[in-house]
Amino acid sequence: MSKIGYHTAASGVMAYQMALDITANNMANVNTNGFKASRPSFADLLYTERNNENEETQFGHGVRVQKTDMMFEQSILRNTNRELDFAALDEGFFAVLTPEGNINYTKDGAFYISRQDEVSPWELVNEYGAYVLDYEGNRIQVPFVEGTDNDIDAHALAQMVGVYTFENPYGLDQIGNNYFQANASSGPAAANTNADKKQYYLEASSTNVANEMSKVIEFQRAFQLNINMVKTHDQLESIVNNLRN
Repeated sequence: MSKIGYHTAASGVMAYQMALDITANNMANVNTNGFKASRPSFADLLYTERNNENEETQFGHGVRVQKTDMMFEQSILRNTNRELDFAALDEGFFAVLTPEGNINYTKDGAFYISRQDEVSPWELVNEYGAYVLDYEGNRIQVPFVEGTDNDIDAHALAQMVGVYTFENPYGLDQIGNNYFQANASSGPAAANTNADKKQYYLEASSTNVANEMSKVIEFQRAFQLNINMVKTHDQLESIVNNLRN
C-alpha cells in the first residue's frame, strides 16, 4: 500500500506544529516593547507524476513552512513621560554595543543610565547593560543641565541617540533579547539622521491578540485534521496487512 498519504499528512502535522509555535511566540511577546510579530508562509512540496492507464497523474507530497515574515508596520506608541524612553518610528532601529563587543539593533528604546565607577561618566544603556550608540557609532555620555549633576539635559540627549535603517529590514536575523542582527540579506546598517524618533514614548508590541487567536484556531484545526489523516492511513494499512495475512 502506498504511503504517500501518510507522509503528506505527516508533513502537515509538522508544518502546522511549527506555525502554532510561531503564533505562540507572538502571543507570549504581546507586552514586549518594540516586538515585531512573525507570520509563517507555507509552500507545497514536490510533485511526482505517475502513468496510470496511459494518463499521467500528479501526486503531491505535502506542505512545509517556507519562511517566516516579520511584520514591520508601525505599532502603537505609549506615552511614558520618561526622558530616557525613545521610540524609533517606522523602520528605524537603535544600535547597541553589547558587553561581548557585538553591535546589535533593537526597537526597544527603554534606556537607563549607568557608570562603571564613581569617576567614570554616566552612559546610556539598555536593560541588558548594552551601550546605546550615537549616529557615529560611539557610546553616549549622558549630558546634564549646566551646573547640576543629576538633572539630565533631555533635549541634548534626544539629539545624541542614533537611529539606523536598513535597505531590507525584513532580512534581519532575530537573535533574542529584542535584538536584531544585520546580514547579507538585510544589508549593512546606515545612520539616518532623517529617521523619526520620539522621546518620552515606547513602541508597543505589534502582536494583535485578536488576529493571533484566529490563527490559533485555524492552525489547530489544520493540525488536528492532519493528525486524523495520519491515524486513518495507519488504520487502513493495518487492515490491508491483516487481510494479506
